[in-house]
Amino acid sequence: MKMGDQAYEIVRGFSEIGIHRTGTQGDSDTLRWLGSKLAFCGADVSFQTFPYHHFDAELSVWSIGKSIEAEALYYSFTGKRYLRNPATGLVDAHADDNVIFSEIDYMVAEAKVDGHDGLVLATRCPIGDLCAINRDHRMNLEFPVILVSQDNLKTIQTNGADISFAASVRKRMAKNVIAHFPGPAGAQRVVVTTPISGWFRCAGERGCGLAIAIFVSKHLSKSFAIDLLLTSGHELGMCGGYHLAKSYDVEIGCVLHLGSCIANIDAKMISICSADSVTVGRIAGELKRLGIKQAVPSDPTNAENWIGESKCWASNNWPILSITGLAPHFHARSDLPEVVTNPGLLTKAIDVIGDAAIAFANHGKTKMSKGFVL
Repeated sequence: MKMGDQAYEIVRGFSEIGIHRTGTQGDSDTLRWLGSKLAFCGADVSFQTFPYHHFDAELSVWSIGKSIEAEALYYSFTGKRYLRNPATGLVDAHADDNVIFSEIDYMVAEAKVDGHDGLVLATRCPIGDLCAINRDHRMNLEFPVILVSQDNLKTIQTNGADISFAASVRKRMAKNVIAHFPGPAGAQRVVVTTPISGWFRCAGERGCGLAIAIFVSKHLSKSFAIDLLLTSGHELGMCGGYHLAKSYDVEIGCVLHLGSCIANIDAKMISICSADSVTVGRIAGELKRLGIKQAVPSDPTNAENWIGESKCWASNNWPILSITGLAPHFHARSDLPEVVTNPGLLTKAIDVIGDAAIAFANHGKTKMSKGFVL
């Protein structure tokens, strides 16, 4: 089987497991699946347990006799409430997280002042579907917020709705995956990391990055000792990523972070790198083949200068290369393999990111030979 087909099978297998939210059955099944697959690839696999705040919600939204697809905004409210007079609003679900959080906070404050008992929020995105929104457990608004698509918001605004919202938060434990590829004796250690939890089936959001990370890690292990760190809790404030980065006490050469929507159709990608200028230039040259522009952080130790789980590693002040992006089906139910990617896109991404990773790990040394295999 060709490399692109193998990578696509990883994406498909990951997606078919089911919902990948932290603490779900899909999350647990993913850990077992990854343990087996990574061991087959030659890695020593272990699991790191970390605490998180699990959000449970029972939500019912009906309008004109039909059930409306809706999601409770995580950590917005705990308790039970029947909404009789909710406010309505609209938020760009593909905007920067801080912009989303600020807009929701403002709309909730306005709704409270105006005497509403909840907020029904349409999540604007390119495909028009309901899009989920990441939340940290400390973002409790003490106010029910319900997410719907734009079309369903119009239905609710025109015809009204019967809405029941019940939610609770409890402390639970989740797991990160640590896969170590030994590499040659005495080789420098390199971290490759990508998250494995997210919204719905998240083939493009998570599956593509996972497949690429496995191939790139295997190839880098020809010359380096590789720790492939796969973190859960991404949609919950990246809690798994922060826990792993803070507890990771091994001296390494650099960190390669692969984020969302890599090798997705119509993705808009960005790369940030804090290596020396020569290495940054080499990486920029490689990533240009994917249409990815390179940025350099003004202060590499400031997490606000990074995106996704690369934020978790900023304070360590190791060289970081972060590649991530945004695509039309990001955070939506329609984020499925056959919709968001294909073997050709995955092949090109593995080749290009693999070459960039080699340049990064070598820090200005002569590039290694190509050839990506499992």
